[in-house]
Amino acid sequence: MFRITLKDALYSPFADEYVGRGVVESTCEIDTVLRKHVSAIGSEHGYSYLSAQHHYLCSTIMDSVFSAAAMDAVRSLGDGYAVVPQSFTHAYECACWGYCMQYHVEHKREQAAFAISIMDVNSMEMSYWSSNEQWGKSGFGITTLFFEIDGEGDPGALLHTGVAAGGNNIIVFASVAKQVVNNFRARRLSLPFFPENMSVPVRRSLKGVELLTEWHSAYGHAFGSDPWISFIRDHAQSNLAGQRIVFGSLALRGYYCFADIAIDADVNVRHF
Repeated sequence: MFRITLKDALYSPFADEYVGRGVVESTCEIDTVLRKHVSAIGSEHGYSYLSAQHHYLCSTIMDSVFSAAAMDAVRSLGDGYAVVPQSFTHAYECACWGYCMQYHVEHKREQAAFAISIMDVNSMEMSYWSSNEQWGKSGFGITTLFFEIDGEGDPGALLHTGVAAGGNNIIVFASVAKQVVNNFRARRLSLPFFPENMSVPVRRSLKGVELLTEWHSAYGHAFGSDPWISFIRDHAQSNLAGQRIVFGSLALRGYYCFADIAIDADVNVRHF
């Protein structure tokens, strides 16, 4: 049976704003956080970041043109870690991580280990990203995830991506989430963080599914990092090692992704 296993989940929150600081200071902080994350991967379990055969960097609010100076991974990680091939995308916004994962398991299945970093830092102080009526207050930070894939079978049985259609992306997302959980025969689901007026109807529609905690009041909407932060926080309170969890994200333009993930028995989880 094909399996995607989460070995490491690391999160570092960033300040809400960079007033009086700017891109240079933001860049230094991004560099420091990425180095901290990759050095922590596998540090207590006999493997390392260098085991990864690809590192996918993705973002909602940072792009390859205006934010290029702040997210040069080769510079950030230094020569010691730059041997791991890297790529960047922001095309699918909050759902980028799922599309990166889908690409890897479909086209690079022979590469058993890979990393994903979800980077959303408002280094250019854009007010649109600070808060928005679409998702409320924003939360900024970097999440780094390390996965291993193994087994035979169809990767599509563990991954589902698509685009919400019909005018109300949230309602469509909730409906798809219920179908996905049933199709995956899963019990637990980790969702994006939304304000109460959006979160309550979504969660009510998923009655019968064990949902990880909604942390919008503490973090705001942290874009693609939301479901992973929820896992990191909930794992600290109730050990989720060895469990299966479906992680889901929804982008403003309607892209969504779901992944059925096996949590490693020795999963390394850190909230810096």
